[in-house]
Amino acid sequence: MSLRELRSDVRAAYNLTFIILIVVLLISASSVVILAYQGGQSSQSSPLKKAKWGDTVKVDYIGKLGDGRVFDTSLWSVASNDALYPKSLSFTLRDQSGYVPLDFRVGTGQMIRGFESGVLGMAVGETKVLTIAPNDGYGELNESKLSAIPLVEEMPVFETLNMSAFVSEFSVTPLVGLSLKDPKWGWDLTVLEVSSQANRVVIANSPVLGESYKVFGDPEATPPTGWYAEVEYFDSSADGGAGLIMVRHHLTPSDAGYIEGVDQSGQTFIVHEVDEDAGTVVLNYNLEVVGKTLYFTVTLVAIV
Repeated sequence: MSLRELRSDVRAAYNLTFIILIVVLLISASSVVILAYQGGQSSQSSPLKKAKWGDTVKVDYIGKLGDGRVFDTSLWSVASNDALYPKSLSFTLRDQSGYVPLDFRVGTGQMIRGFESGVLGMAVGETKVLTIAPNDGYGELNESKLSAIPLVEEMPVFETLNMSAFVSEFSVTPLVGLSLKDPKWGWDLTVLEVSSQANRVVIANSPVLGESYKVFGDPEATPPTGWYAEVEYFDSSADGGAGLIMVRHHLTPSDAGYIEGVDQSGQTFIVHEVDEDAGTVVLNYNLEVVGKTLYFTVTLVAIV
């Protein structure tokens, strides 16, 4: 074999080897691309875990009334910021350590129905707003817990009580000339007559005409309760000698839902309605969230 032929054979072998190497590299690269694509497809197509009945979940939430006031939350940043998140009458600020995600088991009735069903199907990290009607929340308004009082109240100057009623109302034994404060209105009154035999105590109310008195709590306290009522009329000789006092409550329709009061028995209520045409004020002894559509912003933190 000549040197030329040998060189030709070596060149051919070299070219063949180079071609084989290129083919191997192309096949390898194609395999890597296919595997990477399949891996990407696998991770994209794997379904996200979503909350279902029986799951124990952790959620953060902000509960609001229809006017945007917050009545409850699991977030300290919301609870502690009244400027950005104004609070409802029933909101109570807890210690900071008490603001953690809420955990519950879906379907066990631990939460109101609308909240439980609203969490179903949520994925971890997802946030949505739940609109919960009263029948899926805290129930419809209990009409028996509504009480109406006149916007302008009338009462006699001179009142007659029996002995037990006097002691029950004023917590003292009646004596002629005894000066007291009316427990509801706060004005002065005086015991005019005491008759054990007739079981009778006569008192005389002495409000100041034009004066405003604090009623149903203290509107200057923190948080405020009650409101002011003004004596618009006072005549000790009116109504056949019984006298007449007329007191106007300083309330307007815009106060409904925004003023809380405490009655003489210590029960708390919310001003539910002020009807100036009818001349009435409706006091609501239901919980604030009862009978209302509620709005919860919920974030699913974890499925345990």
